[in-house]
Amino acid sequence: MSGIVRALGWDHEEQQRFIAIPPLGDEVVLYETSDDPETLTRVTAHSGFENIQCSAYARNDVGKTGVGQINGVVCIFDLCDPKRSIIRLKPKQSRQCNSLSFNINGLLATGFDKGRQDNSLQIWDVNKSDSNEKEFRPLHTYVPNEAILSTIFFSDSDSTLISGSYKFLRQFDLRNDQPSFQIATKCTLGLTPDLLQPHYFSSYGDDGSVAVWDRRRLTSHGMKHKSLSTTMVSESPVLQFPKLLSDGSRKTSPCLRYSPVRSGEFSSVFSGNLIRRWHTGVAPQSKDTASQARRLSSGARSSVSTLKHQAAQLYKPNMDSLFVSFVLDVKTDYERVISFDYSPHHDLPSSIYFACMRQSGSVFRMSSRECIDGLSFNSYNEITIAGSEGSATHFYEPVVQVKPGKRKKHGTFDPPSDIHGNRRLSASESDLDSESDSEATSDDDAAWEPTQQGTTMGSVLSINEILDFDICSIIRKRAIAGYGLDPETNVDVLATLGGIDKQHFLRNTWRWLTLAHKSLTKGTMISQGLDLGYQGVLGIWNGAQDLRGQRRYAGEVDETVFASAVKAIVAGKGKKTSGISIASNSEKRVQRKLCLIISGWYLADDELDDKLDDLVELGQYEKAAGWAVFHGKVNRAVEILASSKKERLRLVSTAVAGYLAYKDINVNSPWKDQCRRMASEMDNPYLRAIFAFVADSDWSDVLDENSLPLRERLGVALRYLSDKDLTIYLNRIADYVVARGELEGLILTGLTPRGIELLQSYVNRTNDVQTAALISSFSVPRYFVDIRADHWLDCYRSLLNSWGMYSTRARFDVGRTRLSKSQDNKILVAAAPKQVYLQCLKCNKNLGSVGAGAEMGKNKDAALLHFNQRRRGDDNVCPHCRSPLPRCAVCLLTLGTPVPVDLSQKPAENDIRARNQARFRDWFSFCMSCNHGAHAVHAEEWFSKHYVCPVPDCSCRCNSK
Repeated sequence: MSGIVRALGWDHEEQQRFIAIPPLGDEVVLYETSDDPETLTRVTAHSGFENIQCSAYARNDVGKTGVGQINGVVCIFDLCDPKRSIIRLKPKQSRQCNSLSFNINGLLATGFDKGRQDNSLQIWDVNKSDSNEKEFRPLHTYVPNEAILSTIFFSDSDSTLISGSYKFLRQFDLRNDQPSFQIATKCTLGLTPDLLQPHYFSSYGDDGSVAVWDRRRLTSHGMKHKSLSTTMVSESPVLQFPKLLSDGSRKTSPCLRYSPVRSGEFSSVFSGNLIRRWHTGVAPQSKDTASQARRLSSGARSSVSTLKHQAAQLYKPNMDSLFVSFVLDVKTDYERVISFDYSPHHDLPSSIYFACMRQSGSVFRMSSRECIDGLSFNSYNEITIAGSEGSATHFYEPVVQVKPGKRKKHGTFDPPSDIHGNRRLSASESDLDSESDSEATSDDDAAWEPTQQGTTMGSVLSINEILDFDICSIIRKRAIAGYGLDPETNVDVLATLGGIDKQHFLRNTWRWLTLAHKSLTKGTMISQGLDLGYQGVLGIWNGAQDLRGQRRYAGEVDETVFASAVKAIVAGKGKKTSGISIASNSEKRVQRKLCLIISGWYLADDELDDKLDDLVELGQYEKAAGWAVFHGKVNRAVEILASSKKERLRLVSTAVAGYLAYKDINVNSPWKDQCRRMASEMDNPYLRAIFAFVADSDWSDVLDENSLPLRERLGVALRYLSDKDLTIYLNRIADYVVARGELEGLILTGLTPRGIELLQSYVNRTNDVQTAALISSFSVPRYFVDIRADHWLDCYRSLLNSWGMYSTRARFDVGRTRLSKSQDNKILVAAAPKQVYLQCLKCNKNLGSVGAGAEMGKNKDAALLHFNQRRRGDDNVCPHCRSPLPRCAVCLLTLGTPVPVDLSQKPAENDIRARNQARFRDWFSFCMSCNHGAHAVHAEEWFSKHYVCPVPDCSCRCNSK
């Protein structure tokens, strides 16, 4: 049988050796690796054989090789020394030799075809190489009247071997005459032991099926029935692959090899150009399930317990289970490969090479590109890859690209000076009734304008470009730029950051939150004890039923309380709300007005004219005309389009002007047909909406124009739809935006439990836990509690901590605590307990509290008295035992005593920053290793010039810990 196999134990220094038998079967060749990793060097050869059928080598005796021929003669020779004599072993009857195997003591097992008066499995002692061939007789013989197709000795035992016949696998112990066990199976060919786990071995059948066996199970099963006359066991293989190696065009025997470096890996060659590698893993036994099965078998069983016991016995939970973890395919360098074996790299043992033999008999060595063993991302988007050749880390540092504009203190930015909607809202605009979209006059339609930062089709991004768009990098850039719980600042941050961070839907969401937050701060959304802060259009429209389960009212909210509060809030907006045009047949006129206020889509006539003029100045004629139509001013829309310098828009104005002539005619006309066609062919969504309306005087087509901002569509629906149609439309749009996770839908859902569902969909789509945590903090836990918001909060805080942005995380915690204050001034976020405190060396008590510290927190008078006592100069003694505090290691003054300061350096009363720095000078500073302390200013001065602790005879490097 032709093939190539690595001769384990025969390596010469760093050179690996391989035994190869060409397809002609007339010689045995010894190869070894060379300096060239892709070639094998021919060392020596032994020829003169006739049709070799099998071969074997002795791992403990370099050079000893055996071959079995078709005539039954077994030749034992020294492949490394051709001059030595050959030992020939012959069975009593001449028949084909099918298998050879050496054990660790030099015994040779031979498997022959069926013979009438001779056993087929014979064990020979070939250690005496100088003996006459006539003196050789088998030491043991087994299995009469049955052909032995394969046999192997195991490396962990010198007396145990397994043989395979046509129908049975048998294990023999050379110390006994009978087999230890036998098992009926069709997979009896190609017995191959696992080199790293000797208790596993594999075999295959004529149809290509492969079975992996566990000798421990077979042996233990055979020992249980040792007293019986038969040793037949019914144990199944731990892994079985039906017809895995089947190939109709195969003319040679299958080649299956176990890896000598990777535990549980075996491979085979397919179609002459593919080596497939199976990686297996072991699932450990379940002790709990096994003990449960034993308990069930010991007592009386009910019908349910009997089924559990049967299941436990069926799946063998008390045994290890083998499974395939993954499969790899390796393309060979040349075609028509018939055999191969592993050839590990001598410097990198886990780096795999293969020594291959082609159908022509030529051999070559090829490398295999290994998959990585592990991949790890950290919060900095640094990638660490671990593989067979070591590990590598790609370091990535995102660059915050800030547009021109100086960074302000406290995380704010100077706004750009253009009029494109990036100005900050002034204090007078802190209410929802101030024109809600002074900023958004041009940003809303930027979504359909071509971007200058796009990537061309077919371009290849570098790894830094890919990571720059990863959400982890985006979150970090935003956090560095000041993205937090200030909605106004967030709008500026998103505008200042370029690229993907300037997402207009996100900026519009924060604009709405800015107006909603300022309205709540001014108290205009709280009336008669009912808090409607951060409520969306849908919640206001549905009434009291949407407020259930939220902390917005001291008692139970009913429709009477809700209607009264809504009426008072709308009345508080002044005369401006009286000019809002609403369908006269509506039973919820006041709620419609409040919904328009919340959406920011209500303007007085003069304010609307100013807005339209601003849009015209910016060259956005289509949007200005659309806004005019949405407010029922078609005449103004015609004037706006006619004033454009673009001939196309002037022609559109002529077409729109036909509405004034046909609006009262219900009969279809060619003009209406052309308008309907234009409504589907126009590129600009505002022009499509205009033609859709003028064609049929129906707002349904306008409301279905998803390219329009949601806020504008809500404004149209609130003005013109009937109560029934409006309810259906709002619920349909709410379901849509919640399912898709569109943040602009918060205008509709509000920061309510339904809004949290929308944020969850947004996180599922984008993984942006930063935005979800920030937005949800405005309503959780002030109005309700949701575990999803808590999870986003923990994730975001963990990210900030991993980046070392502790001050940002602290500001986030403080801001969230401030937002959690209810209308009765109760803080709903529990303050984090102190984790560090000073302990007296004498009494081991906390220096920051007195004996009745728990009561002091509840009694303001006691706290004030304690503060005044500490101000009298008692800061340098323990408040419990009155023992003096340790001394400063530099100035030797008792800690707690103010550091003397020159009067000329004393900070001014109004210089708060300088006074805080002066207070820091007196703070305690302790080394956690040697426990020596000093004033903070003295410790800073000392360690700027020294490395060792200032206390004599102390060699601690305090500042290096």
